[in-house]
Amino acid sequence: MIKSIFSLKSVASAFILIAVAGCASPQFSLTKQVQSQINQVDAVLFIPQNNIEVAVQSTNPGNSGLLGALIIGMIDASRQAAAENAASPIMESLRKYDFRAVMLSSSNNVFKKIETIKVIAPTRVESVLSDSSKRISFDKSKADAVLLYDVHYSLRSGNLTLTTNVEIYPKAEALKQFRKKPEDLNPLDEGNAIYRKSFKFTKQAVTAETIRDDLTEGASNIVHQIAADLNHGV
Repeated sequence: MIKSIFSLKSVASAFILIAVAGCASPQFSLTKQVQSQINQVDAVLFIPQNNIEVAVQSTNPGNSGLLGALIIGMIDASRQAAAENAASPIMESLRKYDFRAVMLSSSNNVFKKIETIKVIAPTRVESVLSDSSKRISFDKSKADAVLLYDVHYSLRSGNLTLTTNVEIYPKAEALKQFRKKPEDLNPLDEGNAIYRKSFKFTKQAVTAETIRDDLTEGASNIVHQIAADLNHGV
């Protein structure tokens, strides 16, 4: 729950984090040549959230100065509190809903039907998304490559959004030739990926009565998008 009174210090701290528009990591599908070299892939799913995120669009402070930025920050915080209050019935309906289990079940059911590559079942699900947890999963794998994907789900203005980022990193020597910018010291360096894609699912006007079915539909949709793209070599 967000407090109704905000100190200038806490609001100012939020504006120290300046959003810099950087270049997004390039996305690319598996080539048919890469597909032909993969025997087995381990899949590791990362879902760090315990609950759905309730989000509001932050106001752009523009050239309003520090005082203006502080005022805007307080207004945004108030909007966030109002959004969370409005979403409380939805949050309550998800109290005993296990999104990790739903997403994992969808992954296992769909990935085993991928025709171009064999994804080892069952998919593993982790609750900590960090470089070290990814590296541990990668090091433990005995497969030719490791598919790492994370899922984030949020509610904004009554609309549900699920997003996922998917990457495949090679372990077999035969696959390492397909790395974009080889970096041997860190096998999970961005340049070592042989596949990278992002996928999104949205559902408008969700309610406390529909949110469970909507999330389940979103989980299935996201996994089917991933499978379809993995099946489509370029």
